[in-house]
Amino acid sequence: MINPKITRRKTLKTFSGVATGSVAGCFTSAVQSEERRSPNDRPRVGVVGNGGIARSHARGLKPLADIVAIADVDRQHLEQYNAEYAAGKAQQFSAYRDLIDAPGIDAIFVCTPDHWHVKIAIDAMRAGKDVYCEKPATLTIDEGRTLGRVIKETGRVLQVGTQQRSSKKFQTAVALAHSQRLGKMKRVTVAIGSGPKGPAFDTSSPPSNLNWNMWQGQTPSVDYIAQRCHGNFRWWYEYSGGKMTDWGAHHVDIAQWAIAPDLHGPESIELVHAEHPVAFENGVPTVTNTYNTATSFKVRCVFSGGVEMFIVNDAKDLGFDNGIMFESDGGRYFVNRGKLTGSPIEDLAKNPLPEDLFTKLRKGQDKLSHRENFFACCDSRATPISDADSHCRHLNTCHLSNIAVRLGRSLKWDATKQQVIGDEQANAFQKRVQRKGFEVV
Repeated sequence: MINPKITRRKTLKTFSGVATGSVAGCFTSAVQSEERRSPNDRPRVGVVGNGGIARSHARGLKPLADIVAIADVDRQHLEQYNAEYAAGKAQQFSAYRDLIDAPGIDAIFVCTPDHWHVKIAIDAMRAGKDVYCEKPATLTIDEGRTLGRVIKETGRVLQVGTQQRSSKKFQTAVALAHSQRLGKMKRVTVAIGSGPKGPAFDTSSPPSNLNWNMWQGQTPSVDYIAQRCHGNFRWWYEYSGGKMTDWGAHHVDIAQWAIAPDLHGPESIELVHAEHPVAFENGVPTVTNTYNTATSFKVRCVFSGGVEMFIVNDAKDLGFDNGIMFESDGGRYFVNRGKLTGSPIEDLAKNPLPEDLFTKLRKGQDKLSHRENFFACCDSRATPISDADSHCRHLNTCHLSNIAVRLGRSLKWDATKQQVIGDEQANAFQKRVQRKGFEVV
């Protein structure tokens, strides 16, 4: 049964949004959110980006909301998604701005590659829409600051798609750390997998169904390579951050939620080991026709108070290749999507954690799935369980680790000032030069 809090839609506030630029032509629009026809109408959702993750969301959205509009720069994705997940009834747009400005949409799901997340989310919020944004929400540390500023300016709800936060397994792992019943937390090891190596890929003309210029967005325009696009974009620093911001956005997020939830990153990022499939110069790959994100790495992050976080591609010495191992004075325990194990976990059967620890993690809200939590917060205007501020604080650790990996050296980080100490080249990696007409502002 659907929670009535999810389907009960309150009248959305009125916002004015201005959008200009070459992304969708130069225009100005004033957007007013419409009043729902009935207090019990289902949420009306627009989905931007219609690839694999959007298809996963479509299945989960079916009992909760109606997909009424979709947008994609790949016509084939657009048409297939509409036929398979919206019974051919959704409005189709080749430009996401046209979807955002269309009437009758309550919320936007941003399911594009990473380099488009913040731009689309910001435009949607300024148009008066609430946003569910896939992870990692940002491509750079600086984008996180911009995203937070716009959320405050607009008052919109933004949920990041780090769905592990809504899992009882991961909540238990975090609550156990917060309970302090195991004494001082000493070390957390996060294993997140390896990115692939590739041969030298051939360039070609983009397929006729794809707007390659639009797909590239803020990134430098390059010749089309099929392996740069769609399911392989994560293995190029131009568009993503490899495993560090892929699985890292999930597991590092949980680990830092447990040990340092309020910090904007660690005090030090020690590079122990890193390998790339291509040579780098000043943090930039020198080869442009094959995957370039790290294939092997070990980074030691130390947070205020002395707790260590090791981020590795695998932790075979500890017996796992994906998941999080917590080690404290009182024992150690392990969590991933399939397991929650260790003697401290077994002890919970006789000595359960207080429920108020879980309530605090959920920000006082009901036990809901991740998407349900988003829609409930759209109604209540509460802060969702995976809000942008906390997500970006934890993602800073991933971004900083990638900067260390790319430059091949350790870093010192002032988490208060959010600056790399004594390394201007590393500081410059907090943002990127953005292609004209696609800037995130």
